[in-house]
Amino acid sequence: MARKKGGRTVDIGIDLTSNEIRVVALSKAGSEYILERFAIAEIEPAFFSAGRIADARGLAERIKEILETNGINAKKAIVSLSGKAAITRVIELPRMGAPQTRQAISLQINQYVPFPPGDTVYDYRVLPQRKGAAQAMQEILLVATRASTIQSLVTTLQYAGIDVWAIKITSLASWNLLSTKLEGYTQSVGIVDMRDTISELSFFLDGTFRMARSIELGYNSIVAKIAQLLGVGVHEAEEYLRAEPVDLMLAEEEVDPTEDNRLREAVMAVFASFVTELVRSMRYYESQAARTDRVGKLMFFGNIRYFKNLAGYLERETGLEVSEVSLSSLVQYQQGVYALDVLHNNAEKMIVAAGLCVDFFKKGKIEYNLLPSVYFVRQQAWNVFKIGIVLLLIMVGFMYYSHVDWAAKESAANAELQNVQAEEAKWRGDADEFDQIKSEISTKKPKFSQIFALVKGQIMWPAIMEEVGNMIPDTCYIDEIDFEAATKEIVMTGVAVDRIDIMQFAISLDSSDFFTQTTVNETVESLSSGSGEGGIGAGGGGGAAGMGLVSAQTPHGSGLSASRNISQGILSQRSRTWNSREGLGNRDFAESMPADFELPRLGMRAGRSIEDYFESREMFVGSYMFKFDITTKLQDKALVQEEAISGLNVLEEVTKDVLST
Repeated sequence: MARKKGGRTVDIGIDLTSNEIRVVALSKAGSEYILERFAIAEIEPAFFSAGRIADARGLAERIKEILETNGINAKKAIVSLSGKAAITRVIELPRMGAPQTRQAISLQINQYVPFPPGDTVYDYRVLPQRKGAAQAMQEILLVATRASTIQSLVTTLQYAGIDVWAIKITSLASWNLLSTKLEGYTQSVGIVDMRDTISELSFFLDGTFRMARSIELGYNSIVAKIAQLLGVGVHEAEEYLRAEPVDLMLAEEEVDPTEDNRLREAVMAVFASFVTELVRSMRYYESQAARTDRVGKLMFFGNIRYFKNLAGYLERETGLEVSEVSLSSLVQYQQGVYALDVLHNNAEKMIVAAGLCVDFFKKGKIEYNLLPSVYFVRQQAWNVFKIGIVLLLIMVGFMYYSHVDWAAKESAANAELQNVQAEEAKWRGDADEFDQIKSEISTKKPKFSQIFALVKGQIMWPAIMEEVGNMIPDTCYIDEIDFEAATKEIVMTGVAVDRIDIMQFAISLDSSDFFTQTTVNETVESLSSGSGEGGIGAGGGGGAAGMGLVSAQTPHGSGLSASRNISQGILSQRSRTWNSREGLGNRDFAESMPADFELPRLGMRAGRSIEDYFESREMFVGSYMFKFDITTKLQDKALVQEEAISGLNVLEEVTKDVLST
């Protein structure tokens, strides 16, 4: 194909599969998106290995060739990442502020993703509150992948001369466009992207991502299974499909038994398995949503061109509304700019690449961007360079206009030099004495350094324990603290009555100057016994039957629910109820008070008994507790006795100054 002359620079979306690259550039006019450029071409599978780019330079050269051939002059790009190489999931955390939420995810990220902590990048967003959801909890959409995967993508695009602006999961990218066609739709929507080796199925409700599943049948794997059933090669099976696509909606009675129907039988057998996996994934989603979020619509796109009447077949098999999505229904085409016949043949494949471009037109931070901020340093460095040039020009101008004063300043400097030389001669004797003292200090410095090192090596346990005491909430109790000298790790084991307090304790520790790298493990232990107490419900909380009864005092007439149970002392998990018959008795209390004594609250006068003032109140306490292990590391601040060495620090600084003079 002849190369086209590149026009103006455009921002592009790149959807990269294991054997194909799809590129789209969009512009926007009002609320409509316009297709400026597109490209689609095959790439060698040898560029990839184990899901990563193995030959970055080779793939970069192929990308440059494809862009030049299609007349695309690209400066920056947003790149897709397959859901198979990433994690996309909704997690629940206690409702808390944004800084605490960010720190809680950072502390527990290894519980949500299967990647090593040192090779993980992630982004998240707090989702809107769902109807019927617990008010004390918040849902968070978390996306994560390996840092090494991101690095290989960035390196490849840099070799191709393109700045990477963002990296997004394919399903979230396509939703940028699809969501505009579903405004007002109240049921759950499933979108299916048939890619090379898998089909990515994602569920959305009210415009919000809810769940992602992968069906292990993509275009390449479907063709491979058809080839296996026919006993032919993969390329030969694909040629059969291209030459005569099988009509999935053709009734059995219309099939001519005298013809060779092996291709049709193979295709129908493979898609029967596909439908089974699709229905199983939908049922799993609905079961996770307690069957309140039923799937009402499926939207199909991707490499589906050679499967005739696929939407009708899936409607018949699933009973849902199914539609095939084409790029022409989402963006406007331009006549005479590109080959419309090529675009028509590949329109279903371009949805993700076009969805990536939509993020260029959004204001603010790109959501669910897996590109770490460290890659923005290049742009920041260029901005700093431009500021530096401006400052340099200002400095040159200032020096130019100040040149007339230089001669006078030089003369004054020479006079000052003569004065300094005279002063130097005056203080020569004192300088020699200083050199002698300096030599003595240098001789004694090794002994001082040895003593200083011993002092600095002591661990400040009183200060550390005081810091732990300041951090721990009242509802957390520490049973054991263990210290590992080799790793400087402290392990605290204890119990609490509320898991939110455990998280607040861990966050407070990690925010302290004494501790760092704090992690949390927790377990729930039921204290229930007998018919009067219950365990924790399926939602994580206990019912009224799962609580124990405890009595506490309340002033008479205070408006609280009360029962007169003064003579009985009852202990709760956290405090003991006041009992008027313990300690100072009622008669002793009355005899010890003056005749005109009047209680200050609620109009209680002398002569009334103390039982009239205090009454018991019944409340419920939890029948379970949370056990926790918190592991943290000591920071350097906790290893230095600052008060003990403050004087030695001053002495050390003075010594350094003397010896460096």
